[in-house]
Amino acid sequence: MVMARVVVTGATGTIGTAVCQLLQARGDEPVALSRGTSAATQRLPAGVACHAWPRPTLEPAPVEALAGCDAVIHLMGEPVAQRWTAAAKQRIRASRVRSTQMLVAALEQVPERQRPAVLISQSATGYYGPRGSEELDESAGPGSDFLANVVSAWEQAAMAAASLCRVAVPRTGVVLSPGAGALAKMLPFFRAGIGGPVAGGRQYVPWVHIDDVAAAMLHCLEDGDAHGPLNLTAPSPVTNAELARALGRALHRPAVLPVPSAALRLLYGEMAAIVTTGQRAVPKRLEQLGFSFHHDEIEPALRDVLGSGT
Repeated sequence: MVMARVVVTGATGTIGTAVCQLLQARGDEPVALSRGTSAATQRLPAGVACHAWPRPTLEPAPVEALAGCDAVIHLMGEPVAQRWTAAAKQRIRASRVRSTQMLVAALEQVPERQRPAVLISQSATGYYGPRGSEELDESAGPGSDFLANVVSAWEQAAMAAASLCRVAVPRTGVVLSPGAGALAKMLPFFRAGIGGPVAGGRQYVPWVHIDDVAAAMLHCLEDGDAHGPLNLTAPSPVTNAELARALGRALHRPAVLPVPSAALRLLYGEMAAIVTTGQRAVPKRLEQLGFSFHHDEIEPALRDVLGSGT
């Protein structure tokens, strides 16, 4: 896809910003859908056009923004890393499922000749639920916990657009980025020398470098065989203990102080389960499609994200 016009929802988030930057770098035209255009304009790279979608869980996306675009990358979603109160659970689900339903409703209103050819709708490895050391490719079935149920409904909402355009649902893992996400929460403790494995450290972490996330999203735009679920995780998942040791080495700090699961449950409640359990997800479909991960080993990836060289 050359000189494409690509609508991006959730464009001001960590992944959205990286996707917009990469689209611009290769000469494409990213168009952001955001609740407020003024804040989005300030946070996004210069030259990214913004359209308002003030109530994404209540009303369809603006048809005029979608008409004539080549593709849509849908990244919108309430942060999962928060205490899961009843209200938070409702926001987490609605921000993913309802916003996707409202996006598909808008796509249905776009005249066929002006309709985008592909929808890339973000999903997550949380689809699989806690699975221990079982290796999980895209053929594995869903879990049964809260997050797995949300992700399953999220994917179903996206696949409802399959009669309108090609649909791919990349199941992202734990995205390594210095300014947000799990790594940003871990860094203060590890830099202070008080980091270490969580809840025994045997649970797998389906990590992936932010640059590979953005590159894989664009690969899915271009590859006509990219459809349905695709695990967007590095080829070499590691245990939490291996991640802790690699991060300690990258920061030249000790990483031996264990964090008990009881402490996490006290701090985060039910949400602690996504830290104390995990998924050993592997990117079988992406590798079959010829996508090459630039960052496929955990310690060099961490050093790159942290700017500490190789």
